[in-house]
Amino acid sequence: MKRIFAVNLIILLTSCSHYLTNNEGFVRPPKNYKFSYQRKSAKLTNTKIIDTTAIYYLTNSNYYRDTDTYKNSDRYIRFYANGKFKIQGTKTYPKIEDVNNVDYGIVGYFKVKGNVIKLQIYTDINAGSDQLEFGIIDENSDLILLNENPRTDFCLGYSEKNIRKKINEISVFRANLNPKIYKKIKLEGMTYNKPNW
Repeated sequence: MKRIFAVNLIILLTSCSHYLTNNEGFVRPPKNYKFSYQRKSAKLTNTKIIDTTAIYYLTNSNYYRDTDTYKNSDRYIRFYANGKFKIQGTKTYPKIEDVNNVDYGIVGYFKVKGNVIKLQIYTDINAGSDQLEFGIIDENSDLILLNENPRTDFCLGYSEKNIRKKINEISVFRANLNPKIYKKIKLEGMTYNKPNW
């Protein structure tokens, strides 16, 4: 009886994870995982809104508006014309070999509507799940993402007006989270390698 219980416990504990790690050590969704954005992801034909020949780099960013005690980790996002993207944390300025390597980074799909962008990122949260981030591409072609999910935290939906309002809002009732401003940067030597997720 104890042996059957132990075997069942081992099976139960090893089957709780719904993500894989690739050879480089980055989280990937299971082979048959379907992103809800996958069917309706962006199909870019030019670089006017999202520039697939550049990266969007977040550095030296504060989590809260009123203190620099808590920092967002430095990272960059690389977008692909087929609606896929990768996001990778970095301790130094992004290296071209890392940017060009599709096996590096956390992956997902994105949608674009006007200047509004929605990211669906696959992470190891809850043993493998996707997370949403909303934002806009501003007048300088930089990417600004909210630190909160406006659909669940504020019931804002997918409106550029409401997202811009939230980016600029300072609240007296709750913590004032900084938006994450990713600067668009061109790197020499960027090449296209087909995303493998």
